[in-house]
Amino acid sequence: MDAQFIFYHRQFKIYFSSIHRVLQVNSPDFVHEHVVGDLTYIKPTSSFQGFQSSTKIVLPLVLEYWSVQETDNMPRWFVVDDRDQSTAIIGNTNTENMRNFVLPYTSTLKTASDANVHMTTANRFSLNKNMVEEVDASHRIIPTPYISVITDDAQTIEIGGIYVQDWQYLGDLKVGATDLLSKLGMTASNDHKVSFILGALPTETDGPESYTMQITTSGTTITGTDAPGLFHGFMSFIGLLDVTNSDRMTLKEMTVYDKPRFGYRGHQVDVARNFRSKDAIMKTIDAMALWKLNVLHLALTNDEGWRLEIPGLEELTSVGSKRCFDPNENTCLMTQLGSGPDAEEQQYYTREDYIEILKYAGERNVKILPEFNMPAHARAAVISMEARAKKGDDSYRLTDPEDETYMLTIQFYDRTSIINPCLDSSVRFVEKLVWEVKQMHDEAGIPLDSYHFGGDEAKNILLGAGYASYSDELKQQPFSKSPSCQAKLDADSSFDIENIANYWAITVNKILAENEIKEMVAWEDGLRGTTKEQYETESVAVDFWETLYWGGINGLSDMAEDGFDIIMANPDYLYFDFPYEVDPTERGYYWAARFNSVHKVFTFAPENLAQNAETSVDRDGNEMSVTTPSVSKPTIRGMQGQTWSETIRTDAQYYEMAFPRVLAVAERAWHRASWELDWTPGEVFNATTGLVPKDELASDYNGFVSALGCREVFKLEKLGITYRVPPPGASIDSSGILTANSEMPCTDIMFSIDEGDTWMKYSNPVGVGVGKVVSLRSTSSNGVLKSRVVVIDEECNDCGYDDNINGEPSIPTNNNGGNVNRDPTIPTNGNGGTLTDVQNPGMSSGTNCGKTLFPTSHLGYLLLFGSWLSCFL
Repeated sequence: MDAQFIFYHRQFKIYFSSIHRVLQVNSPDFVHEHVVGDLTYIKPTSSFQGFQSSTKIVLPLVLEYWSVQETDNMPRWFVVDDRDQSTAIIGNTNTENMRNFVLPYTSTLKTASDANVHMTTANRFSLNKNMVEEVDASHRIIPTPYISVITDDAQTIEIGGIYVQDWQYLGDLKVGATDLLSKLGMTASNDHKVSFILGALPTETDGPESYTMQITTSGTTITGTDAPGLFHGFMSFIGLLDVTNSDRMTLKEMTVYDKPRFGYRGHQVDVARNFRSKDAIMKTIDAMALWKLNVLHLALTNDEGWRLEIPGLEELTSVGSKRCFDPNENTCLMTQLGSGPDAEEQQYYTREDYIEILKYAGERNVKILPEFNMPAHARAAVISMEARAKKGDDSYRLTDPEDETYMLTIQFYDRTSIINPCLDSSVRFVEKLVWEVKQMHDEAGIPLDSYHFGGDEAKNILLGAGYASYSDELKQQPFSKSPSCQAKLDADSSFDIENIANYWAITVNKILAENEIKEMVAWEDGLRGTTKEQYETESVAVDFWETLYWGGINGLSDMAEDGFDIIMANPDYLYFDFPYEVDPTERGYYWAARFNSVHKVFTFAPENLAQNAETSVDRDGNEMSVTTPSVSKPTIRGMQGQTWSETIRTDAQYYEMAFPRVLAVAERAWHRASWELDWTPGEVFNATTGLVPKDELASDYNGFVSALGCREVFKLEKLGITYRVPPPGASIDSSGILTANSEMPCTDIMFSIDEGDTWMKYSNPVGVGVGKVVSLRSTSSNGVLKSRVVVIDEECNDCGYDDNINGEPSIPTNNNGGNVNRDPTIPTNGNGGTLTDVQNPGMSSGTNCGKTLFPTSHLGYLLLFGSWLSCFL
């Protein structure tokens, strides 16, 4: 690429991913064009005079809606040479460190009515002080058993290791149990005997996966009616052990009677938007086994990627698993989500990988639920089969080439995002897919009993609210101009083109039934408008993902009345791609909630949805009032956490977003707490009703979080899961005394009074001096995991984080270390925060790179510098 030539002659485009649509470029020198999905480019107009040395170009970009999280910005912007389509990534965007190209956001408010509280260091200190108290949780099992009995005269038992007899009763689960023992560093010795009995249980706890456990000075006996019950009992025993001191552990005599609250206790991982390694999936399964989760919902396909090899449909992975810059999409999908112009290889599971995952999960009492999303969110499949059709085979084609329907999906794709249900080749594709996946399960010895259809968001968003100003010509029903669908309408008057998702769900369900698959699962909006009786499989379940504050409780009642099994997947409590707290540096989306903390997940009441209006706020931080519908309590089959991956590009980011929130889901899915109230028709809950026993909830949470921080996170470390370490809260009084705390007991807190040159461990309130700015961070016990650095001083009202110590300078510097000054001509944003800008006095050196700015609700700034080409050459 001859950068000087293309820049001078205006023969270039700059491509970037934006989760918010770019509506306008407020400059006569550049225009923008939406490509597909989140991909947009800007290009120069005839008035552009080129980049001049030591000059700066500021491009105001008008974006749709708002931006209050720095991770709204995607990395790996790139330049394309119009002459030969060669590409080059802009150097400072080729990173996972957002601060290399995104200046700090100055406001957390979306609108003037946004009541969410920015979690500053001082605010966090107050919250922790009011909510968290470390208690003795050495005998607390996570998840909490149905009944635990510790008598007053119970003896304490010290052991240096364990030995297990009667392993045969666990069957294949012995493999998983012994592997977990090894990974946790448990020592085999004759100190303490653990034995299994396959036998009857008390009536109150009799049932699948149930067990009793009796711990005495002479050993531990676990009784269950099935192997999963024995396995769970053993996980409870392991749960009591301190893996940091495996040669000297302490137990207490106790008796446990336990059974699961829900038969479905799940965790969803989106491996389609951004791929997760096989190793990450294996580690996730290990953690699920330890804390008694039993369904791993693998979202294997979406618009942005197809992640499972399907024999005979090779293009699904040779094209659909790759993202790169290929405008014709013959070799890959067009890049999305900041993946850049160059395709990564092997971003999918081979057939052998999947079989291995199935077996691995089966040995740990975890069922794999594969999801192949359709008819919408299927662009990876559609484009892959188009690539196949271009080579002469259209037998599995998924789109009508003569369809001229205009539409825009929720994530800004066109009609190629949705499988055309009117094509015989679409049906043939699903038949082939289901048969091949079933063969993999059969080969693994794990029957494909349950299949996730997806089904969500099959619509043109321009038909919805908020798009009144758009031309009616653009507001078309999906496939309304497809000749194939018109022919189907002419032949079958019952065919309803306005309910494509429903039609396709019934079609796919018939294929599943023909393959003797017992259950279809779907996102609830894909089946809304149908009833259970319209389907042929034995069971039809829905992941319920409506928000409470948008009337979700009524939708829940409707879906239950229609006969579907309900799995709670509520985004405002159970989405792990959302931030942990209200802070712009936190990772994640926030369309349904500004934060989903461990505490918020823990307090979620899945069987009495209205109750949550008393213990939480809505997306905008405002109180809710929710009335329980005057219908019978819906039967809830289970619940699961969701880890969507649009902003989660690496395994390490996935671990941090999922853990430790996964453990809070495990707690609620296995155990109904005493503070959870019964569904009572007509009962109203809001912030002032006072119906929820807050003292019981607080006591329960303190036991949970103390066990989590003082014992369970060490098991995550042993499994190689780099969980999130929360940043500390802190306060400095007028005499210069620093007091700090953490939302997770037993977490080490470090502080520095010299901008991070030296760190000291915080134990108790300590004098740091009047007028000092103190930096703090939390660390894991082994010092490997660290929170982000935060700052505090005695007058701090809005302290956030210390960029310099994070290695992400809040004031950019030039090559010689000099400060780069703020440009006072850049306006403040609409929320009252200040947009910071940078000048670049040393551009002639060819080593400085501009930063993109999107720290405002509606207005972003892109900075382009003279000699900027050096940033990526």
